[in-house]
Amino acid sequence: MTHNHVAPCVLSPEELDLVQGVFDRITSELWFSKQLSHRSDFARYVLRMYARGLVWPEKLQSFCTLAAQKHYFAPNALLKGQRILIVEDDYYTAREAAETLSALGATVVGPIANLAEAMNVAGNDMELDGALLDVNLNGQMVYPVAGFLKMHGVPFAFVTGYDEGVFPAAFRSSHVVPKPTDWASVALQVLCRSQLPSA
Repeated sequence: MTHNHVAPCVLSPEELDLVQGVFDRITSELWFSKQLSHRSDFARYVLRMYARGLVWPEKLQSFCTLAAQKHYFAPNALLKGQRILIVEDDYYTAREAAETLSALGATVVGPIANLAEAMNVAGNDMELDGALLDVNLNGQMVYPVAGFLKMHGVPFAFVTGYDEGVFPAAFRSSHVVPKPTDWASVALQVLCRSQLPSA
């Protein structure tokens, strides 16, 4: 969005900078669509919301982020070509996850339904970009797989019905998503977490 989107008499320079900042922060998110028409439409949307009274930057950004996630969310832009490990012992759940991510251009490793095979992949596949892990694999807990992934710096999420409180201490700060879930959104969250600067 450039300043020529709005006539100078409509907004003061300070107001325009505020709106520009909100627009820039949201459109720089990895999930935001790269289509130029989407950016133009969204720029007009942010200006309309400001004109309607959302003048506090935090509120404007929060409201516009929700709208952007609904209308300009493009998981395929980030998922394309990413190697995602799926560890899940329920056939239908695993198939749904694999089909969803494959359709968005991800390279699915698995799905893997048993602990031994999942440990082998997690310990040896150095090309993984992320992983989605069911916690209970036919009575065996997936934590050793998560441990391998953590050691190799591969981001992952537990996709489970378990509450975070039952996890071992080493994994209580891990990303946990309840089932059923939106597989594209979860994979995107995992990949985005891998691109956050470390503390």
